[in-house]
Amino acid sequence: MEWGTLGVAAAGAFFGIGATLITDVFRSRRERDQRWTDAKRVAYGRFLTALAQAHSRMTVAAARGEAGPARQQAIHDAFLSDPQHSDAKSVLREVALAAPDHVHRAAESVYEELRAARDILAQDGMDFATPEYQRVIRSFFMNFDGLQRLMRDDLHRAERRV
Repeated sequence: MEWGTLGVAAAGAFFGIGATLITDVFRSRRERDQRWTDAKRVAYGRFLTALAQAHSRMTVAAARGEAGPARQQAIHDAFLSDPQHSDAKSVLREVALAAPDHVHRAAESVYEELRAARDILAQDGMDFATPEYQRVIRSFFMNFDGLQRLMRDDLHRAERRV
């Protein structure tokens, strides 16, 4: 066998191994990024769902017409007691781990607005028509929609990178 043939075979093998390694690195990175995007999508969806369901449970509790400490307890329980064990505060912690800072800050703000709505509804004499509740809940829903857009944009940016 000649040295030239042996050199060409070695160069071909080196090129083949290098190309395979590079391809594997890119594939691994793409799969990791896709798993991360999927995890964010799940956390975002769970958080938005938890907020919406907490609001619904609170309004049902407030509509029962209880008064005093019983009303306050019922509304606070409705806010915290998610039958799927995914109350908004717990899922907010998932968002804190997965989301960029600007999305997490917006999520925290929306969560705090829902807590403010809870506190207003829990007061005696408050109902859905009171100006205080209307102001807070309008802001909540407006920022809820904004948060949903931020989350969607974050996921779209992540998918373009993948």
